[in-house]
Amino acid sequence: MLSELLSLVVLVALTAACLLVCFEKWGWLRAWEVWGPRWFPRCDFCAGFWLSLTLLVVSVALLALPWWWVAGALPAAALCRFVGGFQR
Repeated sequence: MLSELLSLVVLVALTAACLLVCFEKWGWLRAWEVWGPRWFPRCDFCAGFWLSLTLLVVSVALLALPWWWVAGALPAAALCRFVGGFQR
């Protein structure tokens, strides 16, 4: 069970990193810096966390996994930031 959770965290982190790279390439992250609210600046770790959390919630709902697997969003966010090479 722990190996399945680790596999899901790695898969979610790589998917979130891929999405963040796409968002950077498409200019969405730059647009957030320009048009986003001043009280919520761009944070790649936060973006990785929220993407990972969303992906994990969808995975838990679709695959009927235990609800506590969404706790994997935090290590997935750290792995996403490391893999994606985001240094902000």
